[in-house]
Amino acid sequence: MAKILYSIRNLDYTLPRLLLVCTMMLLANKTLGLICYTLVPSVKPILLDRVGASATDIALIISTIPSVLTFVLCPLISTISDKTRTRIGRRQPYLIFSAPILAGLLMLLAWSVEIAEFIKKLLSSLANTNVSFYVVATIILLFQVVYLFPGSVVYYLIADVIPKECIGRFMAASTISGSIVSAAFNYWVLGYVIDYMKLIFCIMGVLYVAIYVGILIFVPEGEYPPVADKIDKTENFWVKSKDYLWMFFRQCFQHRIFILLFLCIGMNQASNVCRAMYNVLFATKDIGMTMAQYGKVIAIGSIISAVLAYFLGKLMDKTHPIFIYFIGGIFVICINIFGYFFVYTPMTFAVIGVATAIMYAVQNLAQSPLLINLLPPDKYGQFASANSMVCSTIMIFAAYLGGKLTDIFGYRVMFVWDIVITIIATVVLFGVYREWQRHGGKKGYKSPEII
Repeated sequence: MAKILYSIRNLDYTLPRLLLVCTMMLLANKTLGLICYTLVPSVKPILLDRVGASATDIALIISTIPSVLTFVLCPLISTISDKTRTRIGRRQPYLIFSAPILAGLLMLLAWSVEIAEFIKKLLSSLANTNVSFYVVATIILLFQVVYLFPGSVVYYLIADVIPKECIGRFMAASTISGSIVSAAFNYWVLGYVIDYMKLIFCIMGVLYVAIYVGILIFVPEGEYPPVADKIDKTENFWVKSKDYLWMFFRQCFQHRIFILLFLCIGMNQASNVCRAMYNVLFATKDIGMTMAQYGKVIAIGSIISAVLAYFLGKLMDKTHPIFIYFIGGIFVICINIFGYFFVYTPMTFAVIGVATAIMYAVQNLAQSPLLINLLPPDKYGQFASANSMVCSTIMIFAAYLGGKLTDIFGYRVMFVWDIVITIIATVVLFGVYREWQRHGGKKGYKSPEII
């Protein structure tokens, strides 16, 4: 009989079982990441640019409006998923329900040009309207709405089914596998995405649905304890909604460490907003690179990130992700200072592009373990959604301001933006560190009591 290594609730993990669960969660995480963080983001600015969108329009559609949607919907999805109890678990209903819809929207995006032409022929009164712009923008925003279901819940499922004792190594494996997949995609596929969008998007949509069906089959969630803080069911809907909302804010923003943690992560996300929106346009329009060259630069950064992640995962389990997160921020500041003054050729862009990809991979590697270590485990989804609310609020303003500054100063302003915002985030992280120490630090941190 195989030795039981870990136990979570009523789930016992032998080595084969642990490897199966980790493999399936890696596949789910990486497929979602490849579609929603690599494939779709790489084409959104180009598709919008081709239909006449300005830098401000791109910021509004890619970041500002999605941030508003995240602010409104993510806390609702996350808190309800915490309190959901079904035969297949509390997270998986949301994952399996959203999978075919997300895949369908992916295919609609691939056929957006044909959809726009069909609408123009169907409604001749729109002949002088930029129908293509509205079609692309609408599909992108619908895609973002549906993404919020797996985009939130899959990370909570990781926290529910992966033993905390090996979460650092899991995240390292996640970063390594993600970097390899991203590198292969960027190196060999990205240059062909626009020309073969329909084929690539269809393949990815089918693969995505298949993997999430596999999660349903091979990753049981086990039994959760009854929900302890339900609102009185005898109250009417509006009173219960008000009481749940009050309980959500009271619990999530009750202690300083959580507020500072949310602000820190939000500022670090905002620091990258201009690069996320305009980096590909900066490379192809200002620097003169092709999409294939741009993809190869990102791919090289991903491969080097994978090598670093192997060592950083072990280091995080031995130290704490807060230290890795801090180191990543310091390097991001230094790299952007260099980038502002020296990136004017494809070669210098390649150097900074690789270095930036590595440093953000380091921060992303540390972010999930940092949240898992500091947030209350029984309300992880609720508190993670509060983090998303704060991040979304910051991103609403950051994306709009970043778009305006880019319209005024050009794509190069993204380096200055990253420097300033990352400095602010690093100062806030020091406050998180002090609160972490006050509540026990590395030797005995306990999440503050939630009333």
